[in-house]
Amino acid sequence: MTDALALLWPPFLVALALIGIHAYFGIQVLARGVIFVDLALAQIAALGSTVAFMLGHSMQSGAGYGYSLAFTLVAALLLAFTRTWAGRIPQEALIGIIYVVAAAAAIVLIDRAPQGAEHLKQILTGNILTTGVGDLAPIVPLYLAIGILHFTLRHRLSASDGSSWPWEFVFYATFGIVVTSSVALAGVLLVFSFLIIPAAIGVLYADALARQLAIGWVLGTLASAAGLAVSYFWDLPTGAAMVCTFGAALALAGALYPFLHGDAARAARHVALGLRWSLAAVLVASAILLMAAPRADQPLLDAIESVAAPVRTLYLTAGEAEIYRDAHAHAERYAREAERLNALEARSRAGGEQLDDLLVRRISSFIKSYSEMRKGEEFVKREVRARARERMRWVLGPALLVLGLLIAPGVLTWASASIRKIPAGFPN
Repeated sequence: MTDALALLWPPFLVALALIGIHAYFGIQVLARGVIFVDLALAQIAALGSTVAFMLGHSMQSGAGYGYSLAFTLVAALLLAFTRTWAGRIPQEALIGIIYVVAAAAAIVLIDRAPQGAEHLKQILTGNILTTGVGDLAPIVPLYLAIGILHFTLRHRLSASDGSSWPWEFVFYATFGIVVTSSVALAGVLLVFSFLIIPAAIGVLYADALARQLAIGWVLGTLASAAGLAVSYFWDLPTGAAMVCTFGAALALAGALYPFLHGDAARAARHVALGLRWSLAAVLVASAILLMAAPRADQPLLDAIESVAAPVRTLYLTAGEAEIYRDAHAHAERYAREAERLNALEARSRAGGEQLDDLLVRRISSFIKSYSEMRKGEEFVKREVRARARERMRWVLGPALLVLGLLIAPGVLTWASASIRKIPAGFPN
C-alpha cells in the first residue's frame, strides 16, 4: 500500500490541478453550447506538438510547448470570429471542422515519421502516471493567474454577455493556454474528460456557479482517485482507465438524479420496467440465435457458464463433460507455463541479468509452443460445446424463448385476457 501511495500521489495532485481549472472552463463551455471546443483546441495543440516533433523537438521541450501554444492561439482567434457566424452556421459545426482538419493534418505529418504511432498514442492518452510534483510548479501559478483574470473580468467573459470578438478572443486564448499545458501532461482524451464530465455533473445538480464548481471539483477528485486506483491494481493504461472512470461517474450521477431530484417511486418503477424489457429482449434474442445458429458464439450462455460452470451439465453428456474438463485443465496449465516463462524473462531483465541469445530463443520457442497448444485445447472446448448446443438447441432455445416472454411486461396480462375472450364451449 505504501508503494501504491508513493506512485499515485504525485499524479493525483496533478489531476487535482487540472480538474480545478477545467471544471470552471467546462461550465463556461456548456453555457456557450460549444461542447467540443476543448477537443478542437486540444487537437490543434497536438498538431503544434506534432510539427515540433517532426522538426526534431521533444514534446516536453520548450519548443514543443511554444509550437502548441502558437497553433492554439491562432485557433482561438478563429473561434472568436466564428461566434458572429452562428446565425447561419452553428459554431459547433465549425469546431468539428477544426478538429477533423487538425487530426488529419497530424496523421499526414506523422505517417512516415519513426515512432509516429507512439507519438499519436502519447497525444491521445498522455501518461499522467509519470507526472510528478515538479510538473505542478509551472501550471499552478499559470492556472491561478488565469482563474484570477476570469474572476476579475467575469462580466465581460460571461457566456450570456454577448461579448464582442476581442473578449471572445480573451476567453478562447486563456482556454487555449490551459488546454495546451494540460494536453502535454494528460493527453487529449483525459483533458476532455476533466473539462466536460465534472462540469456536466455540477450543472445537472445545481444552478449557481459556486455550487456547480463545488460539485464538479468533489466528483472530479473522487473519479480521479478511483481511476488511478483501478489503473494501479488492475495494471491498466492510466489515462484510458481514468477516462472510463469519469464516464462511469457521469452514468451513476445521471442514474441517481431521478431518485434524488424527482419521484423516487416512479423512477424505481421505470428502472424495473426497463430492466425487465432488457432481460426479456436478451433472452428472446439468445433463444432465436441458439435455434438458428447453435454453433455460433452464444454470449448469454457463455456468460452464464463463466459464472456457474455446472450449467453445462444441462446439455453436455458425461463423456462430453469429461472431455471439456480435461481440455480446460490442459489449457490452464499451458497458460500458467507461458506466464511463468514470461515472468522469468522479465525478472532477469529487471535484475540486470544478461540473457544469451540461445536462452532467449528457447524461452520464446517454449512460449510460442505453449500458446499454440493452449489454442488447440480451447478449440476442443469450443467444438464440444458447439456440438452439444447443436444437439440441444430445440430444447434450450424454446425454454429461453418462453422464459423471455414470461419476463416481458404485459405478456401474461395479454395472454390471460385473450383466454377470457374465448367463447364458452369453443373447441380446445
